[in-house]
Amino acid sequence: MSFRCLVSGMAAIAAVAVLNLSSRADEGISFATQIRPILSDKCFQCHGPDQSHREAGLRFDEEASATATLESGTAAIVPGDISASQMIARITTSDPDLHMPPASTGKSLTADEIKLLSQWIADGAKWGRHWAFEPVVRPDAPAVTDNAGVINPIDQFVKARLASAGLRQNAQADRVSLIRRVTFDLTGLPPTVQQVDDFLADGSVNAYEKVVDRLLASPQYGEHMARYWLDAARYGDTHGLHLDNYREMWAYRDWVIKAFNSNQSFDAFVIEQLAGDLLPNATDDQVIATGFNRCHVTTSEGGSIAEEVEMRNTVERVVATGTVFMGLTLDCTRCHDHKFDPLTAKDFYSLYAYFNSIEGNPLDGNRKDHAPVLKVLTDEQNMQIAALKQQSAMAQQQIRDIVLSIAYVEPEKPVEPIHSEPTEFVWVDDTVPAGANAQGNTPWEFVKAPAPVFSGLTSHKRTAAGLSQHFFEEAKQPLRIADGDVLFCYVYLDPANPPKEIMLQWNDGSRNHRAYWGSNSIDWCNDNSPSRFRMGDLPKAG
Repeated sequence: MSFRCLVSGMAAIAAVAVLNLSSRADEGISFATQIRPILSDKCFQCHGPDQSHREAGLRFDEEASATATLESGTAAIVPGDISASQMIARITTSDPDLHMPPASTGKSLTADEIKLLSQWIADGAKWGRHWAFEPVVRPDAPAVTDNAGVINPIDQFVKARLASAGLRQNAQADRVSLIRRVTFDLTGLPPTVQQVDDFLADGSVNAYEKVVDRLLASPQYGEHMARYWLDAARYGDTHGLHLDNYREMWAYRDWVIKAFNSNQSFDAFVIEQLAGDLLPNATDDQVIATGFNRCHVTTSEGGSIAEEVEMRNTVERVVATGTVFMGLTLDCTRCHDHKFDPLTAKDFYSLYAYFNSIEGNPLDGNRKDHAPVLKVLTDEQNMQIAALKQQSAMAQQQIRDIVLSIAYVEPEKPVEPIHSEPTEFVWVDDTVPAGANAQGNTPWEFVKAPAPVFSGLTSHKRTAAGLSQHFFEEAKQPLRIADGDVLFCYVYLDPANPPKEIMLQWNDGSRNHRAYWGSNSIDWCNDNSPSRFRMGDLPKAG
């Protein structure tokens, strides 16, 4: 995986800096870092990408325009020829009517900037793009006169840069410092006392390499490396707005950790996060990887407009993708083309259209697991399921074998099938079903005899001066009802003060299944609901 680095974090940063500086020294003046900033600051106002303010049809943000022959028959930049380059003539003239930049812009070039532009043109006016758009090229390691301490090519770049700055390399750090540094760099944790002692006692030539291999193989390596990616991916264990409720995104976090620890290839790392669910025969892990697209802030705050939230979520996906995978700031192209980057508003909304295809309610309902949801199982649970499937397959095969072994003979005189006698199933007795969450606007109370108890040991007692509602949810064993089933509920009333109405309600995803006794006083749904039945008048006593 291209994420892995066998040197310390600071050494890696130093190596990158040396590569850039070394490349600059070999290639002469850098257009991207030395020339383009001057043109951008001093010239683009009148000769840049903004067509409405462009003068003379000349652009310095494009090589073709800057070196093209103008209507006057001259060219602003003639590579290798300062005297023929009108740019140099204009920035060095003393004629205020011809001098560039014009005084009205409030900008002027310093002597060093004029010298740099002149030298650049004299050297051939080599154009260039921002480094992010240049193909990656492996540079040759520079030759060094002192090979002491050179173990890999990175050391050669460090030595060469130190020599150019007139500096000497420090002596190698002591072994305790080495193991502390590399352990912090690769795991974010200090080494244990035992690990330090083991390293100090290891006299082999590859003792340090063995420490690095051990750290790379540790689960803490993936956890540490994943922190940086998860920050860039906007990962959070909460919704991120208003109530900031807990949400269950940990499966994506664990996927990222696993990707680092398994040394997943970078191309697969990118593809699975952007479109893992679109891969042929996508695995659960590949679907989980697309959690990258769901890491945006979510909300169900009162007054939220679903269309607005959906737009905001889609914009965030586009911006995050540009930032993380392309290293580009796409946010500004929501409103206008970028001034310097090759990005347009059309590019932005082309990506927007792609990410706007993700389905689902943009409002999260303040849930920890708002849709779409994937049930994630542990390795142990997957093994148990596999074992049960195997047992089931064996049982099914045994049934098939038994059925095939029976010679069926059609009876001469068919008879009507004999149905089994109905059996009684008690769902609520003594207390609510196992796992049920009892709720209501008055306390739940269970009483024993001599209070009326139909069966079991207790009965549910309710006393209220006005409207009282008791209900429960999330019972582990649901109530399953088949055709022809009859529901019984045994109710004892206070003969001295009977209620005006009793209503029973069953919720199978809808709250429209109700039956009531007494007056129709509880106006909770339309009286014409097909699932609301009046069961007769309440008895006055008994």
